[in-house]
Amino acid sequence: MIVEICSAMNNRSQQNPFFAGVKSYLMLCLVVLALSCNQVIAQVKFSISAPSSVPVNQAFQLNVTLENANGSNPRLGAMPDFQVVGGPSSSTNMQWINGNVTQSVTYSYVLKPKQEGTFKIGKASITVNGVNMESNELTVAVGKAVAQQQQQQRAYDPFDPFGQQQQQQQQEPQVTEGDLAKQLKDAVIFKLEINRGSVYEGEMLTATYKLYISPNIGLSISKMDKIPAFEGFWSQEVEMDPKRQPTVVNFNGKQYKEVDLFKYNLYPQRSGSVKVPSAEVGVVAQVQVRSRSRNFFDDFFNGGRVQQVPLDLKTDGGLVSVKALPENGKPADFSGAVGKFNFETSISTKEGKTDDPITYTVKISGTGNLKLIEAPKVKMPQAFEVYDPKTKENVSNGAAGLTGSKQYDYLLIPRQPGEYKVDSHVFSYFDPTAGKYVTINSPEYALKITGAPSKNMNTGAQAGVSKQDISMMGQDIRYIKTTSPVFTKSNGPFFGSVGFVSAYSAPVLLFLLLIGLRRRNETMAADVVGTKRRRATKLAKKRLSVAEKHLRTNDKKAFYDEVSRATWGYLGDKLNIDMAGLSKDNVEEKLQARNVNPETIAKLKALINTCEMALYAPVSDEHTEMKKNYDTAMNLIADLEDEIKA
Repeated sequence: MIVEICSAMNNRSQQNPFFAGVKSYLMLCLVVLALSCNQVIAQVKFSISAPSSVPVNQAFQLNVTLENANGSNPRLGAMPDFQVVGGPSSSTNMQWINGNVTQSVTYSYVLKPKQEGTFKIGKASITVNGVNMESNELTVAVGKAVAQQQQQQRAYDPFDPFGQQQQQQQQEPQVTEGDLAKQLKDAVIFKLEINRGSVYEGEMLTATYKLYISPNIGLSISKMDKIPAFEGFWSQEVEMDPKRQPTVVNFNGKQYKEVDLFKYNLYPQRSGSVKVPSAEVGVVAQVQVRSRSRNFFDDFFNGGRVQQVPLDLKTDGGLVSVKALPENGKPADFSGAVGKFNFETSISTKEGKTDDPITYTVKISGTGNLKLIEAPKVKMPQAFEVYDPKTKENVSNGAAGLTGSKQYDYLLIPRQPGEYKVDSHVFSYFDPTAGKYVTINSPEYALKITGAPSKNMNTGAQAGVSKQDISMMGQDIRYIKTTSPVFTKSNGPFFGSVGFVSAYSAPVLLFLLLIGLRRRNETMAADVVGTKRRRATKLAKKRLSVAEKHLRTNDKKAFYDEVSRATWGYLGDKLNIDMAGLSKDNVEEKLQARNVNPETIAKLKALINTCEMALYAPVSDEHTEMKKNYDTAMNLIADLEDEIKA
């Protein structure tokens, strides 16, 4: 199209000189626009690669690579003439070269040809930001079987007919990777930096794992091990910008390019000297090595050769001095909140009728260990029935730590008319900046309830009587009969009676029933996905029954392990996802595709996060918290069963 526009402008410019200037300007704009479009399109690449020819008796590797984007659910294309014998194995690669940052994820599969010939490997696909991307196609020529891999013959050099140059290179001592690794000791440095050496228990500190790279060295990440468990800390990883640029800094008196690999916000859970663990990373340094040959022209024009040097880097651990929270002035209601918070309460109405619901809202907002704050205990008049609160959480993790709010909505049901007062409630937290406790009081609320006394008297006034204890008396007692039963004798013939017909037709009906059951079992065996979905709820409840046993024995670790297994197992069976492929992201994507309520998805994610951090998060009443999470898991499975559409 650009060529057509330029051709038209060329014709006009020959007719009118005015169009000659317009032509030059327009052509410049079109070229800039084309280059800009090409640059944008080139930012994200998805491709597959493999050898162009292979023997029929040898396996080869197929690489599926996504560059400069985060993708999910990679899928191979059609390849009926090849067998997948291994994979996928994934590797992440990040490069900082000349100030440019690129990253890629490669999924590797091992394929084996089935027969000789020329065959196609279809387009692979992957989901990127909700959009399906497709790769290129490949053509692979499968040749005859070989006994062993043939060695590559040396090429004949017409300028070195007697092989003197090759002989000289063989006699020349080579620079080994070990020698280069020693030389690069101070050129690539992996370091742990902790922003604070002394904090209070529950106060946030930040641990950053950084790379310092010499300016004349290119670097790529070959492997990045998981950070060890932060024992003694509750940790939250800070999401890093995948396109972050290195910054030039002075470190140890030298100039380096500084890159933050990963960062964690840590909240110490005990006092004393607590260790921040070390980390390991594998990198490949790209260094220019000058040849030791005497060929001046080769060194002059090529500047030597670039050699890849693998390096295994490890940081030292760090120690943090954690001060215990002061006992002097600690409020009686203090439950472990550390940071700076606001405390607000509100009530939906101040006048109501018996049996009409009223919502009492408690909202805690600010910065600090928000996720570790539990629902406050509220005191209500005895004439009110109080239900467990519904939690709404809006918390984000950034450079400043956890910020946002947690809201608790308590449902109140008045059962008796009258005028009542909702007392003031207290929230206390420790401010580490000021080094003191802060207490906030909520206002009191006057309530006026009208109407007749409720017949559903499930209030705190009935001490010792729970909702489960209330039942209909007299239905579970069989009274003694005082009269004799009356028996009658039938004088009719047995032949043709109901009993006679039932006795003769029972075998036929039983045979038909067995045939129906067999067909049903065969249908269910063929429908693997449907069978997994039908048994999902049954297996989840079976696992939760095991969790209930651990709840009674107060075995916290075993309890949360069973709850987590029940939740993930249910999701895997219900959504037909292999356990190896289960993750929060693809589960959320599948649930949204089945029109599951966003609140249900949020509750599910909150339950999964609770199970993950249960071993490190302190709770004031462990059994109460475990019981609450058990009920949440049961209710979630019931809600998902109703909302998930097949």
